[in-house]
Amino acid sequence: MSDSDEEELFTSRSTSAQNWTPRKVILLTGLAAIGGFLFGYDTGVVSGAFILVRRDMSLSDTWQEVLVSGTLVSAFLTALTTGTIADKFGRRPTILLGSFNFAIGSLVMAVASGKEILLVGRLLVGVGVGLASTTVPLYIGETSTPSLRGALVTLNTLAIVFGQLVASVLCGVLVDIEEGWRYMLGLALVPAVIQLIGFFFMPESPRFLVRQGKYTEAQEVLISIRNPYHQIQEEFEDIKVDCSRESGSLSMLGFLKSLPVDSIARKALFLGCLLQFCQQLAGINTVMYYAASIIKMAGASNQMAVWFSAVTAAINFLFTILGLKLVHIMTRRRLLFVSMCCVIVSLLIISTSFLYMGDIKMPNQTLGLSIANESLANDFIEEASTDDTSVTGPVLILVSLSLYLISFAPGLGPLPWTINSEIHPGYCRAQAQSLSTSSNWLGNLLVSFTFLR
Repeated sequence: MSDSDEEELFTSRSTSAQNWTPRKVILLTGLAAIGGFLFGYDTGVVSGAFILVRRDMSLSDTWQEVLVSGTLVSAFLTALTTGTIADKFGRRPTILLGSFNFAIGSLVMAVASGKEILLVGRLLVGVGVGLASTTVPLYIGETSTPSLRGALVTLNTLAIVFGQLVASVLCGVLVDIEEGWRYMLGLALVPAVIQLIGFFFMPESPRFLVRQGKYTEAQEVLISIRNPYHQIQEEFEDIKVDCSRESGSLSMLGFLKSLPVDSIARKALFLGCLLQFCQQLAGINTVMYYAASIIKMAGASNQMAVWFSAVTAAINFLFTILGLKLVHIMTRRRLLFVSMCCVIVSLLIISTSFLYMGDIKMPNQTLGLSIANESLANDFIEEASTDDTSVTGPVLILVSLSLYLISFAPGLGPLPWTINSEIHPGYCRAQAQSLSTSSNWLGNLLVSFTFLR
């Protein structure tokens, strides 16, 4: 073998070794992403489950609205305080607390004997979702290398849409089973327990350990989650420098007081909150909460609407996978702009589709029903469309919604989470992540409450 051949072989092996990702990083990312799965599952299960809950518990409009919105309000309020919790106690204990709340909340909902107990379960689940949606991207971002951060944080978004897909399919399978809503809501207990057990064996974030002055432990964690060719000492020194501005935990009040004199943190927070809020204003959870209702408005039967809704969830999942590839090929900025432009065009197509179907008669008061009246709207729509067996309308709307999800899923879906895991200064990352995630939940709440009004 010639010297050039030996050099080429050595270089190839060296490059391959440097690109190798330790199993522990894959495992901790997968376990952390269960929090994203639970987030997505709760989002996807609401529509199908609460139509059945309303029927079985004879809920009033007010009570259904309280039960549906309870998780959103709880998640929003919890996200505001999660940064302080994560800075004081650590990323790992915060995720464990989130999975514990989700497990208990799911169990309470599954065995609930009345609406009051069901509300308690919804609030507990909201606490779990608020903790997980803030801390999981933070934890993944701090344990991954810069070259892998985009893909691994996007993997959390993939887990969210996979949870929505699983929920949509389960709703279709369990919709005809007596008290099927108990299974829909209670099955989230399984992944929550898996995460709860698994995270007992996962390490703390190296960045958090450095901020606590636990340098030896931080180095040991870095060694365990990096490949043998990684420059451990160099990364460790970078983390120390990045964390040197602030020792210990930073309260939310302290962070807010620092913003007027720290233009970098101020601009990063504004951008992070804007991205998260705009993601929800783009209407993604309108589609995920109301896909079945939108398709029924186009003249579909109950069964067709449920399974067409599952198709949209599957498309969202598949094109989020595409985002894992695109986040390496394109810059964050370019991918975000392309996605947003395509989302705008697809929303115009959806609106045009409804205008095109002007022969579908819908009374104004039906479109004015609140989220609490969704099942009544569905009943009316079913009666109004009994004689209309055409699938043209539902298929046209399905295609329009699919174009929207194809545009949203690779870019505007994962990038707000990815960018927020990268742009905030180290000393205030948890607090900034907490506020930006709260912006996401606030946007979610506003869109969900106003879509059918």
